[in-house]
Amino acid sequence: MTPPNAPSPPPRARLLWGPEVSSPLHTDTAQQERWRKRTWQLHISVLLSHVYAFALLLGHCWAGYADWSAVLWYGLWVVAGMGFITWAYASGWSKTRRDPGLFLVHQLVSISAVLGLLLAQPQVAFQAMVMLLAFSADGFLARRRTSFWMTWSGTLVAVAVIIYLKGPQMRMTTDTLAGQLLAFAVMVGGVFRCSLLVTYFRGMQYRLRAAHDKLAEALAQIEELVRFDELTGVANRKGVTERLHQCIEAAARHGRPLCVGLLDIDHFKQINDRYGHDGGDAVLRAFGRLLFTQIRASDCAGRYGGEEFLLILPDTELHQAQVLLERIRQQTALLQVHADIQISCTVGVSQYRPGESGEAMISRADAAMYAGKASGRNRVVLDRGSPGTA
Repeated sequence: MTPPNAPSPPPRARLLWGPEVSSPLHTDTAQQERWRKRTWQLHISVLLSHVYAFALLLGHCWAGYADWSAVLWYGLWVVAGMGFITWAYASGWSKTRRDPGLFLVHQLVSISAVLGLLLAQPQVAFQAMVMLLAFSADGFLARRRTSFWMTWSGTLVAVAVIIYLKGPQMRMTTDTLAGQLLAFAVMVGGVFRCSLLVTYFRGMQYRLRAAHDKLAEALAQIEELVRFDELTGVANRKGVTERLHQCIEAAARHGRPLCVGLLDIDHFKQINDRYGHDGGDAVLRAFGRLLFTQIRASDCAGRYGGEEFLLILPDTELHQAQVLLERIRQQTALLQVHADIQISCTVGVSQYRPGESGEAMISRADAAMYAGKASGRNRVVLDRGSPGTA
C-alpha cells in the first residue's frame, strides 16, 4: 500500500515516435490507428530503399565491381531482418515492446548490413556511404534522442575503423560508363529518399499548422464563452467586471470620465413565482436584447447576478449617463413579454473617482439603486458622491 504522503512517480517521458496519445483532443483509438498507418508507410519506404540498394549492388556485380556472394549475403541479412520487423508490425508484437517503432532493430539491420558490405566490398564504398547517410534520416524513429545519438556515434566509430583498414581499396566506380551510371543512380536514390522524407515532414508541418490554427480558434471561442451569458446574450459577471477594470485603467491613464449603471428588474421574484422560471428567463432575454440595442459599441453590458445588470459607459459624464439610462428605463416599460405584466427597472448610476476601485464604484451605484427601490422603483438615481453632482 502506498503511503498517503509518498511522492508521486515522475511522469513517463513521451516517446519521440510512439503510439500513445499526445493530445487530449485525440482519442486513444484514433491515435493508435494514425500511428499504425504512418509506421507502415515509413516501413514500406525503408523496404523499397533496401530493394533499390540491392538492385544497384547487383548492377555493381554485373559490372565487375563487387562479388556476387557478398551481395547475396547482404540481401539475405536484409530479408531476414526486414521480414522480422514486418511480422512484428503486422502481428502487433512491436506494440508490447518499450520501443514500439523498433528503431534499434531497424538500425541494426540496416547499419550492420551496410558496414558488413563496406568491410567485405570496399570497392562499392561510395554506395555504402550514401546508404548510411540515407538510413540516418530514420533517426526520428528513435525511442529517445539518446538512442539515436548513441547508435550513430557507434556507427561513425565503426566507419572510421573500416576506412583506416580498407581506405586504400575504397573507390568510386567512375572509371567505366557502367560505373558512372551506377554512381549516378546511387545519388538519385539517396536524394529521392531524402526528398520523400522532407516531403513527409513538410506535410506534417502543414497539418500541425492547420491544427494549431483550429486550436487557436477554438480557444478564442472558449475565451468568449467564459465571458458570455448564454441566456441574455450579454457579458457575464466575469466578462463585465474584467471590462470595467480595463476601462478604469484607461480612464485613470487619460483622465477621461467613466460611468457605470446598475440595473435591477423590479419585482422579478413575483414574475418567477407567477410564470415560473421559463417566464423569468423570457424577461431576462428580452431585457438583455434591449440593453444590447441601446448601448454604443464602446459600452459594455453584462449580467451581474440574477436580475441585476451592469452597464459600463466609457467617456461618459454622469448627466450623459443619466440620459442614456433614462431612455433604457423607458424602453423597458414598453417590453411586451407577458401580456398582463408591466416590466420596469430601477437604475443606480455612479461616476469614476480618481484612485477608486471597480468594486467601490459598483458599490456606490448599488447604493443609489437601492435608494431608488426605497423611493418606489422604476427610476434612475444618481450617486451623489460622484463628480458633477451637488
